[in-house]
Amino acid sequence: DVYKRQGLTRRDLEVTITYSDGGSEKEHTDTIYINNIQPKESSGGSGSSDPSKYKPVLALYSAAIPEGKSGGVLNIPLTITNYTDYEARRVRITPLFADIQNNPFVIDRMMVYEEVARINKQKPVDINLQFTIDKLAKTGTYTIPLKLTYKNIYGVDFEETIEVFVKITNTNVPAQLVVMKASSNPSVVRPEQEFTVTFDLWNTGTLAAENVTVDVDIENAGEFHVLNNITKQYFFELGGLKNTDVTYRLKSKKDLETGTYPITISLSHKDAASPETYTMYVHVEGDEEEEEEQNADIVTENITTPKEAVLAGQPFTVSMDLKNMGTTAAENVKITVEADDKILPQSLNVMIINKIEAGESVPVAFSFITGKDSESRSYPIKAVIDYKNGDESVKKEQYMGVLVESAEQKTTLNTVPKIIISEYSTEPGMVNAGENFTLKMKFLNTSKLKSVQNMKITLVVDEGSEETGSVFTPVQSSNTFYIDNLEPGEFSEKEMVMYTIPDAKAKTYVVKTLFEYEYEEQDQIKQFNMQDVFGIPVVQPAKLETTDVIVSEPAFVGEPVYLMAEFYNMGKVTLYNLMVKAEGDFDAKESNYFVGNFEMGRSDYYEAPVIPLSPGELHGVLVFTFEDAAGKSHRIEREFTINAMESMPVMNPDFPGDPGFPGGDGGFPGMDGPQKPGFPIVPVAIGGGVVVLIVVLVIILKKRKKKKEMMFDEDI
Repeated sequence: DVYKRQGLTRRDLEVTITYSDGGSEKEHTDTIYINNIQPKESSGGSGSSDPSKYKPVLALYSAAIPEGKSGGVLNIPLTITNYTDYEARRVRITPLFADIQNNPFVIDRMMVYEEVARINKQKPVDINLQFTIDKLAKTGTYTIPLKLTYKNIYGVDFEETIEVFVKITNTNVPAQLVVMKASSNPSVVRPEQEFTVTFDLWNTGTLAAENVTVDVDIENAGEFHVLNNITKQYFFELGGLKNTDVTYRLKSKKDLETGTYPITISLSHKDAASPETYTMYVHVEGDEEEEEEQNADIVTENITTPKEAVLAGQPFTVSMDLKNMGTTAAENVKITVEADDKILPQSLNVMIINKIEAGESVPVAFSFITGKDSESRSYPIKAVIDYKNGDESVKKEQYMGVLVESAEQKTTLNTVPKIIISEYSTEPGMVNAGENFTLKMKFLNTSKLKSVQNMKITLVVDEGSEETGSVFTPVQSSNTFYIDNLEPGEFSEKEMVMYTIPDAKAKTYVVKTLFEYEYEEQDQIKQFNMQDVFGIPVVQPAKLETTDVIVSEPAFVGEPVYLMAEFYNMGKVTLYNLMVKAEGDFDAKESNYFVGNFEMGRSDYYEAPVIPLSPGELHGVLVFTFEDAAGKSHRIEREFTINAMESMPVMNPDFPGDPGFPGGDGGFPGMDGPQKPGFPIVPVAIGGGVVVLIVVLVIILKKRKKKKEMMFDEDI
């Protein structure tokens, strides 16, 4: 049978095979299909048929967009279908990587194409293209051009380009070397001592860091040297999110002073753009004598005041023990007692003790006499304790009370029991505005005969502010105490947490204590009211704000470098004896600036020169020291760094025409003939820089002088 289709003929041949099997004859019939039979042209034709018109039509199909991850393998499954009756032979699919924008693939084999021997209409062929994705490929959809080449049965070549789309996702994090922690063993190093430093090196990326190099830089500093002369360590690979310890054996140099010294390592790997550096600091204790930390703390104990009311015009004594609760001696201890003008001292009101050793207790006593015209009430007595804790000045206050009975009321002295505040204190001793404090009080029944009952004690402060009211406010309680019963000669201790308003002025506030209680007289319950007063000192916290230190650059060894900074009093009290100075690895003899008393709301600026003595990175601090209203010393430091260079060489004014210069004829070696004289760019440029520096310096000094004159005019 012969079938014709699209100009070609298909012939079906029936083949019968006869064979012998076990002595019997058998027969098998099958059909052979012969395709693409070209009909023979008639003899009268003009020529043979064109074989290129028998072109197979191929189509590529994939069920979904192939997806892959960076660093992995991308599989592209394709089905190739021949939609014609013409057989396609030597079908080859080749990816055109060069035409892919931002090609994400890595060519890791010699042949990257896939080839199929033949494809007929009845038999679609499945192939799988497999490519390695670069580990750094970015997330996105990429277009891959595929060149499709094949032949028909006559050997005619055909070529097409087909585009397929693939999706790549990058969840990788590039390799990043960091030091999580570093330590030395031992932690404190002595001069000429061997020790080890260990760096905990991590790769915080998900991709491996290849060809890792760790280089320690200590020889230039001169404080340590490596024992095994190995400063670089190498690692073939450090996996993603993995760590390893890097250890160096070192030895400290002789005569090292106490301080912290840097050890710097640089970290690099194959994909790093530039090395990363990490610096740890080793603490060295030199052989010099260490200064003992000063920790003196003077407290008052065993305070004794009159237990009974003192008649007007009569003497009395108050005493206490001064105990050093610290670990070092307190020096130049001075105690001063102050009282109302109705309480007159009979002994010196100032006592000086040269030194109180740690744990030592020293008793002190002061004698007074009440004025004859004294009123019947309680009078406060304040003891001020000043001492030195090393270089720091410390000031504390202790309040006591004494009940005075006027001559007119002495007949009732033993009939009406009186209550006084025998002792009170605050924690802290100087109350800070805007903070809580604890008020501790002792209430004493001065009567030797009668007890009191149902006693109500109310604390009242008349002073305050319009915005916030009373200067003191009880915290989670009221301003009232209650004592059920107080026997003759006994005392009751009470305490209360109070809050000080933030805008309270720095001074001592008078607190009234109102007593309401009952007592029994001749089988009758009588009520009695009285009041007492005491003082609570309040201080405003000192607030000095400063800007960062500005360092004029460039900096050269042996030449002055100017430091500049502004500072402001942001608090509500005056700062006393304010001094600004620079400290560090340079000559700072001219860096002191004494401001004096620095009022609230005032601002000023600091400007002074320092002179670098050696090249390199120099570290320093700008130090602000002052005393607050309570006499407490404060120190504020602002760090800065100076990068000093060697001094610039003096340029030869005849350069480059000096006969002594290489070339001899005023020119450079290798240049043909003498050069024409021109403008000396380098010397003038340097000179111009000097002129600019001088002009800036003159302007700054003039501004500072003008500001000082304005301040002087304000003082006048």
